[in-house]
Amino acid sequence: MLRKTLVTFGSWIVGVLGVIAIFWYYQPREFSSTLRAIGAGGLAGWFVLTLLARISANEATVRPLAALGFHLTRPDAFWISWVRTFVNQITPLIGVAAYAHMIRRHTGIPWSQVAALGQPQILLAAGAISSVGAVAMLTNYSDFPTTTLGLGTLYLAIAVVTIGFATGAHWLLDALPAAVARRVTDTAEALRCMARTRGLILCLLLFHALAVLLRGARVWFLFAAAGISLDAAELLLVLAVAESSLLLNLTPGALGVREGAILAGAGILSIPAEIAASVALIDRLFMIAITTLLAAPAVTILRRPRHTDIR
Repeated sequence: MLRKTLVTFGSWIVGVLGVIAIFWYYQPREFSSTLRAIGAGGLAGWFVLTLLARISANEATVRPLAALGFHLTRPDAFWISWVRTFVNQITPLIGVAAYAHMIRRHTGIPWSQVAALGQPQILLAAGAISSVGAVAMLTNYSDFPTTTLGLGTLYLAIAVVTIGFATGAHWLLDALPAAVARRVTDTAEALRCMARTRGLILCLLLFHALAVLLRGARVWFLFAAAGISLDAAELLLVLAVAESSLLLNLTPGALGVREGAILAGAGILSIPAEIAASVALIDRLFMIAITTLLAAPAVTILRRPRHTDIR
C-alpha cells in the first residue's frame, strides 16, 4: 500500500514538472495573445463544451449503476465528478477513494461492487478512445500514410481487444478455477449485468466517444483563437493523440502527459510547437479554473442529508 501511494504521488509530481517543463522550454510567445483572442465568448464556448463532455461521460456512471440495481441521479453524478477532479488536483492520492465513497453514500452500493465497476469502465473508455483514434488515422491516411498506418493499427487492435473483453469477459471469468473466480465474483457479476442489459455496452461506448469528441472540440476552439484553422479530419487526429494520454494513465488527470500529447498531435500536422504549447497550457489552466469554481457548490449540494441504507 505504501509503495502504491508513493508511486501515485510521484506520478503527480512528474506531471506537474512536465507542465512546468513545457512552459519553460517552449516559452510560448502566443500564450498571452491566444488568451486575449479567446475573450469572454470563447471562454463561454469552452465552458459549455466542457460541461457537455462531463454530462456525457457521467452517463457511463449512472447507467451501469442502474443495471446493478442502484440509483444515482444525474445531477449527483455531475457534482460528484467535479469533486473527484478537484481532489485529484490537490491531493491525487485520494481522488478515486473520495469518488467511490460519494457514490456509495448516494446509492448504498457495497464497496466490493464499487470496485468491480472500475474495470468495465476503464475497458469501455479505452475502447471508445481507440475507436475514435482508428477513425482519425483512417481519415488522415492519404496525407500521413506512414504515421497513421502504424497508429491506426495500434488503435484498432486496442479497440477490438477492449470492446471484446468488455462484452465477453464475464464468460472468461466464469471459466476460471473456483479459487480464482471467488476473487473476481463482483467484477464478473458487473460485466454480466451490463451484458444482459440490452444495448448498454454500445450506449456506454457512444457516450464515452461523445465525451472525447466534445473535449476535442474545445481544443479546436483554442487552436482557432490562436489563428490555426483545422478541418474535421485534422481535428480528429489531434484530439485522438491528445486523448490517448488517458489510455496511458501515467499521472492523475494525465497531467503533463496530455499537454505533451497535444504537442505530438500538432507536430504531425506541422503546427508550430509554440502555438500548440499555448493551446495545451490554456486548456489545462481553464480546466483547473472551472474545477476550482465548481468544487465549492458541488460539496455544498452533495452534503444534503441522505437516507440510503449502506450495506
